[in-house]
Amino acid sequence: MWQLFLSGGPVMFPLLFCSIMVLAITIERLWFFIGQRGDIDEIRRIVFRLMEKNAPLEAIQYLQKLNQPVARMYQAALLHYGKPQSEVEISLRDAGEVEIRKMERGLGLLNVIITAAPLLGLLGTVTGIITSLNVLRALQGVASPAQLSGGIAEALLTTAFGLIIAIPALFLQHWFNAIIEKRIQVMNQMAREFLDNYGNRGE
Repeated sequence: MWQLFLSGGPVMFPLLFCSIMVLAITIERLWFFIGQRGDIDEIRRIVFRLMEKNAPLEAIQYLQKLNQPVARMYQAALLHYGKPQSEVEISLRDAGEVEIRKMERGLGLLNVIITAAPLLGLLGTVTGIITSLNVLRALQGVASPAQLSGGIAEALLTTAFGLIIAIPALFLQHWFNAIIEKRIQVMNQMAREFLDNYGNRGE
């Protein structure tokens, strides 16, 4: 296996690095999303009940215990409790943007790898074919077809390896983006409900 890897030439090493980065990003993102737990309905129910009791500090203390984007958004909004609704709305939006950036962390690099891995593979193939042709020219064209085809086959290893990296990474990127899109929809809905509740308090 190692000999097969080495036969692909020096381009195989940056491709190996790309594969390690894809694995690292995938594990880190999975750990991040799995770690964000919390019952959205329970958070809404408890926070809104405490707001009805005019107890924002108790709500903040409750939210501080939760690792959940909506909880952090509500916490940021409650820090402006009693202020005009426009300020509360701004704090919700700013906190939401921070949470979105957290969720998207690493996906930009994943996108770069998706683009770069096939290009690196193609580069390795081109340099490998050039090397094979140089060998053929040095031998004055006496190389056997088997020798020439073997050299080309080795050169194509980099393209194959680049695609093996890029294709799963592409599916992972779409999967993570789908998770993020769904969570953003939930965050927007929860923010609207918070603002409605905040505007109706005291009525």
